Amino acid sequence: MWIYISLAVLITLISIVIAICVIYFNKFQIAIIKISEAEENISLLLEKKLELILRINKFIESKKKECRLVGIESVEKEDFSNFEFNKELNKYNKKIIEITNYNKEISFNKKEQEVLKELNQLNIHCLAAQKYYNDNVVKYNELMKCFPSNLVGKLLKYDIKEFYSNEKEEIFEILKK
Repeated sequence: MWIYISLAVLITLISIVIAICVIYFNKFQIAIIKISEAEENISLLLEKKLELILRINKFIESKKKECRLVGIESVEKEDFSNFEFNKELNKYNKKIIEITNYNKEISFNKKEQEVLKELNQLNIHCLAAQKYYNDNVVKYNELMKCFPSNLVGKLLKYDIKEFYSNEKEEIFEILKK
């Protein structure tokens, strides 16, 4: 009789452990899918941002050659992670903001101003995509740090993910315009 009770308790405990593992495995999978989607979206937005910055650089170069963005052409040949690519493009984006805001000798026609507005809109979309990414990384990292999901994460050899950290700085630059 005790053997049957012990066996029933053991089976119940094993079932509970398996159920907990499945639940947290699924939570990890959902977070990973959302993070991957966000990374793809960010990657596409960054490629578009590079294209617009290159176009704007041609406008600047045609108006005042010494103000052009030196080195931007090499960025498209580099093999960056999205984090590095974003950082590089933001550096050039800040230079464009400086040139367009503080250099009164350069004036843009209507078509060129539309491209500048498109870059501003794209920056907003990038920030939104990065916020979505960061929000999902927070959920994922919480799973990695909290018991019992951290055991499932360690078992699956998952690592903590990093964030896009310059979100607030970019928002300030965009709103400043």
